[in-house]
Amino acid sequence: MAPPPPSPPSVTLRTVLLLLRVLTAAFLVITVVLISTNTVTLEVSSTSIKMRFNDVYAYRYMLSAAVIGLLYAVVQLFLTISQFATGTTHPLNYQFNFYGDKIISYLLATGSAAGFGVSKDLKETFLALIEFDSTDPVDKFFSKGYASASLLLFAFVSLAVLSVFSSLALSKRPIQVS
Repeated sequence: MAPPPPSPPSVTLRTVLLLLRVLTAAFLVITVVLISTNTVTLEVSSTSIKMRFNDVYAYRYMLSAAVIGLLYAVVQLFLTISQFATGTTHPLNYQFNFYGDKIISYLLATGSAAGFGVSKDLKETFLALIEFDSTDPVDKFFSKGYASASLLLFAFVSLAVLSVFSSLALSKRPIQVS
């Protein structure tokens, strides 16, 4: 005789999961907008230099991590809304949540770390090596980098919390014997 199916998560828990998915997607949307619009024109001894986010490899990695995370968050948002509306969960959804949350959260964490590291190192290097007429553009450029990295870190934290819930859901799922 097969064991009874697991009881569905409570409405409160499903609401919290949905809110965490929305929060993750919101952080990632803001990150993508901030980092992709990060440009500045630097005036160095009567020469204009236009610096864009894609001139810095770590910022490109941050953007890639945020876009991949956003795609995953949107897919998970639709799956969570569907699960919330129907009250049923496909058996493979447990594993998709578990592995997806783990992989994407680590991707977001590494993107955030890369952004923090390069923002700190390059800002100090720019200010030490080049005589600027004003440091405001440099501060603005790297402050947007810090803001993007911070939001990516917040997205990682909310996805890490979701990862804990998906681990618990997978462990409570009954094992099906063929």
